[in-house]
Parts: sequence; structure tokens; C-alpha cells
Amino acid sequence: MELESLRTFVMAVRLGSLTAAARELGRTQPAITVQIQGLEREVGDRLLVRRPRGVRPTAAGEILYSRGQAMLREARELLDELRDIGSLRSGELHIGATDVMAIGHLPKILARFKRRYPGIRVAVEVEGSRGLAARVRSGDLDLAIVTLPADHPDLETREIHREPVYLVGAPGHHLARRRVDLGEIAQEALIHHKRDSVTRREVEAVFRAHGLEPRVAMEVNSPEAIKELVALGLGIAPLSRSQVSKERQTGKLVRLTVPAFSCWRRSGLIRRRGVPPLRVVAALMDMLPARA
Repeated sequence: MELESLRTFVMAVRLGSLTAAARELGRTQPAITVQIQGLEREVGDRLLVRRPRGVRPTAAGEILYSRGQAMLREARELLDELRDIGSLRSGELHIGATDVMAIGHLPKILARFKRRYPGIRVAVEVEGSRGLAARVRSGDLDLAIVTLPADHPDLETREIHREPVYLVGAPGHHLARRRVDLGEIAQEALIHHKRDSVTRREVEAVFRAHGLEPRVAMEVNSPEAIKELVALGLGIAPLSRSQVSKERQTGKLVRLTVPAFSCWRRSGLIRRRGVPPLRVVAALMDMLPARA
């Protein structure tokens, strides 16, 4: 089984489309199809089911996808060990980050990393914390920067950043110009993160500690969309300080004064526990800040 064909198959399953896989890998779709068909002949069974809007793996394909990810990672690790030992002149780094970190903090870190190691190819996946944690555990990502906590026996974590979460509203909101009791906030329409969001769990823990339950009017998985909805006066929202810094400066959003609301968003790196980091991973980890 050729690794190149395996890599093509894994990419097709991950993206759910042969066309998208071809675009990602810089090849034609017919070439991708030939590779998949070659794998199916070798396996002796169909691996993908073609649908009008893409592909999905068969039972045999699910097994190959699961095992194939580990095989590709092992192949990358082997090549990394054999190439330019100790020099870091070449190699690959596959990392993930939440949107907050990808927009606000990671670019500066990666700029320093690329200046020091220009030959290292860096691939960054932006996703929610839960999805990133699963991909780190499976070996699909070398490490990820997620919202903590990310408790799992297969993961080790290191906090690198902490910032407060604010309750924000439109400038004309009726609670915008006075101190507000948390009980009043619980009666307002809250534009909240999706249910699997770590930040949502932390915010709701603050309300529960006061015997309250927020009134969730909308669930949105995009902080940018949340900000626009709040600015239109459709509700208030909990967002971290860096997420609303620009909007507060321009007056598009205001922070509500709620003394009883104390919530923090903690971000940190996660990686597989008990697996020595590759040299390229260790190099990036050395550039990440660490909170005492």
C-alpha cells in the first residue's frame, strides 16, 4: 500500500469530497480517482460510497481511515527523524487552534517561528476545542491551542494565556449605563456559544453558582456573528476581552458592568501524553509562553 495513495484517501474522507481533496493536494480529480480505485483493488473491497454531494467511507473505508491516520503520522515521524537530524532545515508541523488564538495570538508566534525555521512547512487547522482535542488524541495534529480545561487521560496541557470574559451589549442597550445585578442579566436574551463550547460551560457555571440560569435566545458558533447580532440589539453576549477589543474602542459594543460576573477564558496547548514531541514540535513549544 503506497503512502501517497493512503494520504489521498485520508484527505478525501476528511473533506468528504474527491474534488476538494484534489484541490488540497494540487492534483486533478481523475488522478485522485485512479489512486482510490487502486487502493480498492488492493484491499478487495469498496472504500468510498459516491454521493451527489461528495463521498463517505464504507465499513472497510472507516477502518482504513482510522488506521491510515496513524500510519501517515508514523511515516511523518520517521521522515522527520531521518532528515537533517538536529538542523530543523526541513519538515512539517501540523497544529490546530481555536479562532480566538488563531486570530489574536498565534500569528505573532508563527512569524517568529518561520523567521527562525524558514524551511519548516506549517499547517494550521482552526476548529473548536473539542474537535481539536480529538484530532490531537488521534495523532492527526501534533499539538493544538485550545480553550481550557481539556481534561483527558491521553492529553497533557500547559496554560499559555488567560483573559477575562465580558458581558457585552449594544451601546443603546437599557443595561449599558449602570451597574447590573446578575439576576437581571439572567432575564435578558443571551446570544450564546454552541452547547459543546468550553467558554459556554464556564459562563453557565458562573450563573449556576448564583442559583441562576441564563435565558439563551440564540446559539451561534461564530464569535464574529455573535458580535454583529449583539451590535444590532438582538441580545447580550459573553465574549473574551480580545474578541471585543476593537468593537469597544470604536463604540460598536460596550461592556456591561456586572460585578457578580467573574469569568475567565484560559487557553493552552495540548498534546498527546507520553509521546515524546518531535523536534519541530518541541521547537514551537519553546516559543509558546507559559503561565506560572
